[in-house]
Amino acid sequence: MSEEKYKNIKKYDSAIRSCSGIGDCREAYLYAVKRIQVCPVYEHSPKFEVYNARGRLRVLLAILEGKLEASENLAKVFYQCTTCGSCHSICHHPYHNSIDLFINHYIDHVKILESFRADLFELKLLMPRHVEILDSIKKYNNPYFQNHEDRIKWAENRKFPETAEYVFFMGCTEPYKMQNLIKNIIDILDKSKLNYTIIHPNEVCCGSIALRIGVKTAKELMIKNLEGFKKAGAKKIIVHCAGCYKTLKFDYPDLLQDKLPFEIVHITELVDELIKDGKIKLTNEVKQKVSYHDPCHLGRNGLIYDTPRNILKSIPGLEFIEFERIKENAWCCGAGGGVKSAFPDLAKEIGKDRIKEAENLKVNSIISSCPFCEMNLKDSAEDLKSNVGINDIIELLIKSI
Repeated sequence: MSEEKYKNIKKYDSAIRSCSGIGDCREAYLYAVKRIQVCPVYEHSPKFEVYNARGRLRVLLAILEGKLEASENLAKVFYQCTTCGSCHSICHHPYHNSIDLFINHYIDHVKILESFRADLFELKLLMPRHVEILDSIKKYNNPYFQNHEDRIKWAENRKFPETAEYVFFMGCTEPYKMQNLIKNIIDILDKSKLNYTIIHPNEVCCGSIALRIGVKTAKELMIKNLEGFKKAGAKKIIVHCAGCYKTLKFDYPDLLQDKLPFEIVHITELVDELIKDGKIKLTNEVKQKVSYHDPCHLGRNGLIYDTPRNILKSIPGLEFIEFERIKENAWCCGAGGGVKSAFPDLAKEIGKDRIKEAENLKVNSIISSCPFCEMNLKDSAEDLKSNVGINDIIELLIKSI
């Protein structure tokens, strides 16, 4: 094995070797009685070891030891991971104290996987659809093959100030795919009288998609956005998309090896604070029965669990019921890690699990705060011909203001 080959996973050599093979990432048992599903991909796979974190780490160890080489078939399996981090959560917080070992806390499963995907990229072992998406990002600054100037089309002729205390980072999905949602976000920001702006045309894709499928050159996107934030004099960056939030807050300082000169704030954190301060008043009743779906990037990665729930509990007339699997144990929607683009059927099969949970609870809607979750859960509900609605938390909020 050459020095250049697999250079990204070689950085995690000791972490890969430290896996004790207990297998909670494959399936866990609460008090040795109740089986708990951990990996959404493993549950919808042929149940071979390589479809769960323990098996993947064993494969990577074999590669590091020169016993195995990466191939197209192996790459296809490794790209069938939503990078939801459920394996990371169960390994770090096992269900029995006897296996709460120090070594468990040494393994960052998602970082290891993404590093191997970076190696696969350098070996030109990418999924065809991912190649197309990366070409779109390079050409249009977004993954949707849309003209860059259309990112602001929803605003019509509105002008935003050149500098402001807050910058609202639009992301790609909302302005291109969910224009009503982004208009609602802008309406809330206007009502709160925040000193904010957007940085178009300087805003480009955050880089999340590129990173999840293994391209470290996403640094170029990061640098462009950072230049725009600094030019605007921003002290806080407001983000709605959960993937953008994780990328801006955690991946930017990690990959650029520098502390950000501003704070990254998720929209639910901001709204929760505005409600508590009386700057947003919820007066209209919303007669619905809902459950909240924790997005993986926002929950397990960002540890934002309470603010969206606080918002829902503040809406008059709303009946809020929790899923059985919530917070660090929440079930993934199925869309993350490039799975939705390269393996859409797998993404929907995982999403259907969540829809069926909601049907059992007899709720009207699943509420989330991630555009990818919303799109995939809607597709899953449509396949099932389910009456369960899928809504963003901002949509409910607007109804109550």
